[in-house]
Amino acid sequence: MGKTSRVCITIQNSLLEEVKKLAKQEKTSVSGIINKYLYQAIVEKRKKEAGMKVLELVKEKPLTEEQVREAIEEIRKMRKEFRKWW
Repeated sequence: MGKTSRVCITIQNSLLEEVKKLAKQEKTSVSGIINKYLYQAIVEKRKKEAGMKVLELVKEKPLTEEQVREAIEEIRKMRKEFRKWW
């Protein structure tokens, strides 16, 4: 994991209790759980956004070979960015 920062958040008590349960089950800290699941949520959001862009392109007309290469390169960049986080 890269550089870290300390933040203060407001969270519902019921959600905090669930996070604490997960931390205990996974034998990690509350920060570890929040990092893990926030990371997963961001990755899923970006995947969904990327998928929607591809669907919009495909809906209009089939992709050219160049567009396919560009899409693959964009996926590689996204993976490289995510590896920096973890």
